Amino acid sequence: MVRIERGDECYFGPARRSFPERVLYVACLLLAVVVFYGSPVLAQSSVSGLRELQNAFREISRKVKPAVVNVSTIKVVDVPGTMGLDPFFEDHFRQFFPEDFLRRFFSQPGRGSRYQQHGMGSGFIFDPRGYILTSGHVIKGADQIQVTLGDKKKYAAKVVGIDPRTDIAVLKIPGSNFPYVELGDSDRLQVGDWVLAIGNPFGLVQTVTSGIVSAKGRSDMGILDYEDFIQTDAAINPGNSGGPLVDIDGRVVGMNTAILSRSGGYMGIGFAIPSNLIKRVVSRATALQPSPKRKAEAHF
Repeated sequence: MVRIERGDECYFGPARRSFPERVLYVACLLLAVVVFYGSPVLAQSSVSGLRELQNAFREISRKVKPAVVNVSTIKVVDVPGTMGLDPFFEDHFRQFFPEDFLRRFFSQPGRGSRYQQHGMGSGFIFDPRGYILTSGHVIKGADQIQVTLGDKKKYAAKVVGIDPRTDIAVLKIPGSNFPYVELGDSDRLQVGDWVLAIGNPFGLVQTVTSGIVSAKGRSDMGILDYEDFIQTDAAINPGNSGGPLVDIDGRVVGMNTAILSRSGGYMGIGFAIPSNLIKRVVSRATALQPSPKRKAEAHF
């Protein structure tokens, strides 16, 4: 409405608009009607999209979790001879002198001890014959390796090989027809793609977290000799190492191996080894036969 004046008279009436103005005016009215009356429909559509994503996450978890395993290790550590001091004085000496100094001057030969050092990580079965992928640092130096499946069954694992340059290790457990996951094509990943990380952070078995691909081709991190990491913001914590990073089709696109953190816990930056790199290493590893005498330092 506009104010129109004619001589001494004054009244309000509809403005005379040009054709383009009338078209714009009608379009705005139609948009207002759609927004006002169509908002429930739009909201329902959004909820439907969220349900589809939720169902996809559920399906991926059901598909992948049976193949994700817990990898626990035992390493026997020999401790040199004990101190030749009374325990009371030994405790006080430790406050003022470094450990190396005390061992050098007060250790007693022949009175050494040994203890078991326990470690834990994740892994996943990639071949139904019992071949398992995990991180090399999870099993490095281990004297015993035990693999626990999702159904709580435990197996003694043998090391097929380990590639220290990429931190990829392959284990073998006895048996066949195990649940397994497929290695996907990491080259098809794009920044922004949804991914799920599955593993055993802090011993919480088969934990599932979600995120996106934050970056690809991360290198010069000073973590490994050969680096070509997938960066993700899916929550990765200590214990996740060796677990799979999967796409929305449930295929493994990476193996979680490291985090960037000031606190030692999750800070939104995790790194995974691309599946295509894993394939190249595995093609060599599975050609080897595991040996009972072979330790975790065996290389391929």
